[in-house]
Amino acid sequence: MASLPAQNLGRLFFPLLGIAVLIGTVAGTLTMTLLLVPDGWSADTTPFVLFLAAVFGALASIPPVVGAAVAVGIQGKRHLPSSGNRQSLVAALGATVGAIVPALTCVAITFNQPNEVETSLWIGASFILVCFCLALATFRGMLSFVSKRQKQPA
Repeated sequence: MASLPAQNLGRLFFPLLGIAVLIGTVAGTLTMTLLLVPDGWSADTTPFVLFLAAVFGALASIPPVVGAAVAVGIQGKRHLPSSGNRQSLVAALGATVGAIVPALTCVAITFNQPNEVETSLWIGASFILVCFCLALATFRGMLSFVSKRQKQPA
């Protein structure tokens, strides 16, 4: 992997938050769409259900972003980031820790239904893995974009 220079968290947090909320909105809508397709579409409830899925997807994307920001912030206070690759890995690990909150919420919702607990555990584990991968790729992409933008002459 090419070495990327590390960046200040302040200039990356809000664009990262916007990208994460957008990804969460799309992922929530697509997930609910896939769940609704086998049952059939209903003109009365489908738009409202898809809207709620988009809202919940956007809300579920916030804890991983905050976890990534906290992890990068702690790394920046303790040690100056050596490279953007290391900073991306720290952000991905922070997003993984932050993703535990929505994953545990998913498990807690179905805790009283023994048939659904295994499914919700798989969903939660998948969510954590996807958050790690997306955070790593997104943070690396943002660092690459900022690095290229800084190298361009004014």
